[in-house]
Amino acid sequence: MSRLVVMCVDALFTTDLEDAARMEGFAAIMDHAGIYKNIECVYPTLTYPCHATIMSGCWPERHGICHNEKLDPGTNNREWYWNYKDLTVKTIFDYAKENNLTTAAFEWPVTAGAEIDYMIPEMWTYDHTPDMREVLLPNSSPAMKEIYEKNCHIMNWKENPRFDSFQVQCAVDIIHRYKPDVLFMHQSHLDHTRHVYGLHAPEVQEALRLHDGWIRQVIEALKEEELFEDTTFIILGDHGHLQVDYNICPNVLLAREGIVRTDGAGNIREWDAYIQSCGISAQVYIKKQEAEGIVLRLLGDLKDLGYVRDIFTKEEVKEKFHLDGEFSYMIEAAPNYAFGNAACGDLLAGTDTTDYKYSVATHGHLPARGDKPCFIVRGAGVPEGVFEGARLVDEAPTMMKILGLSYGEGEMDGAPLDRKS
Repeated sequence: MSRLVVMCVDALFTTDLEDAARMEGFAAIMDHAGIYKNIECVYPTLTYPCHATIMSGCWPERHGICHNEKLDPGTNNREWYWNYKDLTVKTIFDYAKENNLTTAAFEWPVTAGAEIDYMIPEMWTYDHTPDMREVLLPNSSPAMKEIYEKNCHIMNWKENPRFDSFQVQCAVDIIHRYKPDVLFMHQSHLDHTRHVYGLHAPEVQEALRLHDGWIRQVIEALKEEELFEDTTFIILGDHGHLQVDYNICPNVLLAREGIVRTDGAGNIREWDAYIQSCGISAQVYIKKQEAEGIVLRLLGDLKDLGYVRDIFTKEEVKEKFHLDGEFSYMIEAAPNYAFGNAACGDLLAGTDTTDYKYSVATHGHLPARGDKPCFIVRGAGVPEGVFEGARLVDEAPTMMKILGLSYGEGEMDGAPLDRKS
């Protein structure tokens, strides 16, 4: 069995590989690695559905994470799918535990409360409180309290790059103290940079250099413990991005029809139907059947105007993209548009850096659109070269094979990437 380190650089594109290969940390892994380009993602291309797939090998229709955010229009959907109990399938952490392997995870989505030996989840407070002990520690592994206290001065709410720096230092400390068999890390600074500055802005290069430094820190810790050569090291991206110039706010139209009702401040208080933004797609929820015809008419008008590219029924989404949920329809924005949640104001708005869904670059789009993620795996027995044709659901089965773990027939939707494509 090989030890396994998995580092997700959120929004790492296949088109970033040429630049990354010139950086010391990335190059240390990319040299003599299997590099899988243009990974087929899941729909919507959002971080939490993607990460649930990466660790389970299942499509979203099976693992149950259909969005980053739980539906709650009255709070603008502020609660995320942070909790491991929200998953409806087993993950690599469960298989590892069943086989007496020690596990660690830092900022990996949908892990709060999981039985992972050394874990601090990705969670945050609602009020930008720098000290997040009250939310993080109760949902972390008991063994993490001392290391959290040692490193929490680095962190400031979910501010990047400090949040990533915090978790990298925790991971380094765990490598030195406990040498876990399986270590997962999720870093979000590159994704944040793309949201704020754009797909290929100059700031993206600086973000890549920061990630390169964090990779070097983890490699150095493994080398100091004489573990590096016996470790399979994976660097992966989770999704792409698309440029956004305008945001469409279809709930404004629903409010004009009385289907959505707000208070004086524009907060949603009641709704018969509601359209929840996934960024460049949106999920359409219909609570009262009599509202459905009005909603479909309004969506048809938006498509005729060139703002909406596709309207999918729930059944079409499940058949074509392996996604299921309580929504009735999904809509996909036209090029250069994304969706907002606002129910008051204008139908069209500019970009807004206060929310990842409304910024100058975002995701949540169909898997075939835009830049696509990559999957880089370096370790003994791993086929070297550059390959195409892999899917996000294939990544967990690949990790399982690296660890020498088995799973039952039908428990994962993907297959190990042990062949040239």
